[in-house]
Amino acid sequence: MRQLFPSAIATADPLDIYTSDERPAPPGRPWVMINMIASIDGATAIDGVSGGLGGPGDKAVFAAIRASCDWILVASGTARAERYRIPSPTDRTRQARVAGGRSPAPRLAVVSGSLELEADLPLLAAGDDEDRAVVITGDSSPGHRIEALSRVAEVVKTPQSRPTPASALAVLAAKGAEVVLVEGGPSFNAQFATAGLVDEFCMSISPRIVAGDSRRIVGGGPDVADLGFSLERLLEHDGMLFARYLRN
Repeated sequence: MRQLFPSAIATADPLDIYTSDERPAPPGRPWVMINMIASIDGATAIDGVSGGLGGPGDKAVFAAIRASCDWILVASGTARAERYRIPSPTDRTRQARVAGGRSPAPRLAVVSGSLELEADLPLLAAGDDEDRAVVITGDSSPGHRIEALSRVAEVVKTPQSRPTPASALAVLAAKGAEVVLVEGGPSFNAQFATAGLVDEFCMSISPRIVAGDSRRIVGGGPDVADLGFSLERLLEHDGMLFARYLRN
């Protein structure tokens, strides 16, 4: 992998680079990163999942970005479609996290208004309480679903009928989060964008044309966000680009 911007570096290590970035928490909330992948024609998935767009370089950058956060936050639809698991970093990634003052592995939080999470989801298979996924839901969620899910995850209710980006961040801030990585899907990303709660946007651009009707990386609702970002860094590997943008 090489760095193209802001300076040319022939051999760049994503883990060293991303974990060295400064991410100061804004007043009253954690720093929010979004990380997504898209083809050059804007598709976010092939056959409903994003994995087909990636490659070795994307996996390395994906791991490096995850190594840079305290919590991973994802909507339940994406967690189901992508078969999310409790994060299990490599030994080298754990060492990089600890060296940066973080826990050995990031924690996973899922936002679900309905709590319709299948019992066989891999993210619900953690045995230790401190590794369990946290499921953030609203105060109108069915009691029987809360009771059932509480056996395999920590369920936290927000004051609203459905969690908002701000209330989800408040839950994680109360658990000590300083950097939160949002991993979609598109409508979930849009909620953070329209609320003005995006500090960093990391985008992997796959050199493929997919066509079809795949969704945008941020979109799916009627509200419009107009947030300005500046390109902070651009990496390249096998024709795939990895851009890091910071909020103006």
